[in-house]
Amino acid sequence: MFLFILTNFSFSLKFFAEGSRIEAAFRKYIHRASPKQKQDTYELFVCHGNVIRYFVCRALQFPVEGWLRMSLGNCSITWLVIRPNGNVSLRTLGDIGHLPQEKITFK
Repeated sequence: MFLFILTNFSFSLKFFAEGSRIEAAFRKYIHRASPKQKQDTYELFVCHGNVIRYFVCRALQFPVEGWLRMSLGNCSITWLVIRPNGNVSLRTLGDIGHLPQEKITFK
């Protein structure tokens, strides 16, 4: 077990400004399909790990502060499934198995 203690840690005003943009993106892109939809659809997001962590917490209805406890490697794959009834499943979080060993930045 590792224990890291952050000292002199504070949120900047930029964090809160970006937070509203991330929430707006979540509301725009993460939702159940229209009842008229007849086939599966897939959305691909290439973005900062903080955005992925926030989306995961919101989609799973966890407290959004929980994203601070997650770590995602660069170029990792996260896969959320949103079913027509609104149930959400996290299939994969931060998978880096597709990367060669020398390309992994966090070990």
